[in-house]
Amino acid sequence: MFERVKIAAADNLKLPKDVVLGEGLISFVDRTRVIIDNYRGILIYDDQTVKLQARNCKLQFCGKRLHIEYYNQDEMKISGFIQSMQFGD
Repeated sequence: MFERVKIAAADNLKLPKDVVLGEGLISFVDRTRVIIDNYRGILIYDDQTVKLQARNCKLQFCGKRLHIEYYNQDEMKISGFIQSMQFGD
């Protein structure tokens, strides 16, 4: 019920639904950088894997020389050679 109210409010106010609903937004820049908005937490982090908790799923980035350039409570930037990305439960 509350979800429908949020969607209706977003439509009426012409706001992006991903922002209002807290949905994850993933932006790739080539294969070397990715910016993730609205993540919830870091589950695994090493130079080959970064696994994050999003609102409704887990996101896993695999590659070489991965590192988190910056993160705050809303956004994160991962750099390195990104070979794959997976969604999980």
